[in-house]
Amino acid sequence: MTPLVGAVDIGASKTLVTVAALPIADWPLHRQVVRFATPRDAAECVGRVCRAVTGLAGDATGRLVAVGCGMPGPLDRERGVVIHSPNQGWRDVPIGPWLAERLGIPVVIDDDARTGAIGEAVLGAGAGSDPVAYLTIGSGIGSGVVLGGRLLHGAHDLAGEVGHLVADRQGPRCSCGNRGCVEAYASGRGLERRARLTWGDATTAGGRRTPRSAADVFRAALLGDPDARRLADEAAQALALALASLAATVDPEVIVVGGSVGLAQRRLVRRAATLARGRCMWESAEHLRVMSAGLGAESVVAGAAVLAGYLIAPGSP
Repeated sequence: MTPLVGAVDIGASKTLVTVAALPIADWPLHRQVVRFATPRDAAECVGRVCRAVTGLAGDATGRLVAVGCGMPGPLDRERGVVIHSPNQGWRDVPIGPWLAERLGIPVVIDDDARTGAIGEAVLGAGAGSDPVAYLTIGSGIGSGVVLGGRLLHGAHDLAGEVGHLVADRQGPRCSCGNRGCVEAYASGRGLERRARLTWGDATTAGGRRTPRSAADVFRAALLGDPDARRLADEAAQALALALASLAATVDPEVIVVGGSVGLAQRRLVRRAATLARGRCMWESAEHLRVMSAGLGAESVVAGAAVLAGYLIAPGSP
């Protein structure tokens, strides 16, 4: 039977599950991916993931040999434990051991941004480039770096936390507890909070609903609403800090941008890239190359497949 790896992307609002045959050489668009709303209960989430993985493997008439899983952290990768995931409300959840026990195969977990980074570096827009930095802008903001084909984790497994760079210490409260983080200004949930604080539940003079989501804010900004334009500009300024920081510290050949907000708001990303060039030394600015994720919304689940493959074959990142 064909050896298969399971690949899982557990996001704040949705979970993606698929299987891939080894060796993983590409990521075809016709691959079957199961999507469902991420349960708040961790045990329920694990159960649904296991049913999806085994069902897909059965349909593919293959044999599951490993599973990779990308999810928000911070994590204890060695033990396979979610230390704290604010968006899910999970603390000390042994996702890896639970999955391994249920499925009877090895499981590897990693931060979703780093998982997306290896997906894009191996199979997506960063293929053939080195180093590759990946910035995900979704419910939260994170990044990952692939250098020489290997993921950069850092001494304390905290490499890539550019979403929690402080842009303004007097700024809005962030989910991490600090004020003025990039994530508080430019993430989906950060913009939702800012929209509530700016407009509350009011309607416009014409009876239209005021912005509630990140998409609403950017739509209103395009229509000329002054408050929405201010929020959109502050989001771009904050993202520019993240991009410039990656450029200055990593000197990547390319920065790949993904995540639901990053993919939907191309104008925001272009504006942030332009501003970032003004914050870098001119040599960095000259080489700053920012592009959209080649795998679209599947960067993380593709990266999870790559990580699972590395469990079976040598050369783990």
